[in-house]
Amino acid sequence: MSGDKQPDELTPCIMVNDYEASVSITQHLIDLGHKDIAFITGESEHKSTIERLKGYKQALSDNNIAIDEQLIIQGAYSFESGVNGAKQLLTSTRKPSAIFSCNDEIAAGALFASRLMGVAIPEELSITGFENSPFSRQTWPRLTTADQPTQKIAENAANLLIATYRKQPINHITTQYTPQLVVRDSTGQH
Repeated sequence: MSGDKQPDELTPCIMVNDYEASVSITQHLIDLGHKDIAFITGESEHKSTIERLKGYKQALSDNNIAIDEQLIIQGAYSFESGVNGAKQLLTSTRKPSAIFSCNDEIAAGALFASRLMGVAIPEELSITGFENSPFSRQTWPRLTTADQPTQKIAENAANLLIATYRKQPINHITTQYTPQLVVRDSTGQH
């Protein structure tokens, strides 16, 4: 579950702190000198989208950078969404110097569209993803992202489910993971 608070005090759960990881990614871009940072969302009904967008906005606010709603593109967790979002951003009057994509698949699509449009990555545009999926390592340049330990999360969730089913005592009601920034070649100084 995305977030930093469990739904109640009795339900065991696994939490992913997408908010803090998004603050970290956005801060990385700001530290590189970017101020016009776009954000391509996943589907709005996903808690991860809400938390990642909230973290992005918080980092901008913490650095006294105005939030420009024109730089926030509604999307979906898909390659095509990244392609369409990047095209929309790169043909607008206010072009971003960086794009934070809500996941690596979106980021791979944004990278693909940007390169087709002749935009040099990261010299002219920095792009980040989220999750450290195979997409992040299979693109060129490789994507800066947040490493979400999916296998460890899945193992802990399965163990929690089995323990609950067997009515075994559970040591931790909540286990929380905060994805860690992985800096690769898709981001650079602005």
